[in-house]
Amino acid sequence: MIGNYRELFAAVRKRPHMYMPRGDFASLVAFVEGCNHGNDFNLLTGLQKWLVTRVGCGNNVVWWHLVLRLTDPEGATSLGDMDPETDARAIETLFQCLDDFLALRQEHDGLSRIHAAHQAWLDARDLNHCLASGAQACPVVDWPKPHAGDRRGPSTGQ
Repeated sequence: MIGNYRELFAAVRKRPHMYMPRGDFASLVAFVEGCNHGNDFNLLTGLQKWLVTRVGCGNNVVWWHLVLRLTDPEGATSLGDMDPETDARAIETLFQCLDDFLALRQEHDGLSRIHAAHQAWLDARDLNHCLASGAQACPVVDWPKPHAGDRRGPSTGQ
């Protein structure tokens, strides 16, 4: 199932207007959310936690906002705040994050590794008291990456 979505997102990345009238970041977020809804909310299970460990904060923030933080940590904070250049970078960040995340999720232990990395982040955050101290950012932990053998892109059917 996940492999099919990696292929779908790769196709959307190449030709977004074949799948939706507008190919901007907001439309792509809606498309991805629609795919998640169509899969009983299981497709993106763990994505927000995985992104939190990469960003270093935002445990209470929606996944697409974390993608924006990865794109430009001090830039756009909403879907309507982006200039065309930032929107294009956010789209690339989104597709790269989705592919990396779904490659990890395809592994037999992928979801458990995501949860373990998120727990390590929570532990590091609590240990450093970053929320109580008013620190600008919480610690970043090593986030789980797909095993080297699973880094291949979506299959092309060849």
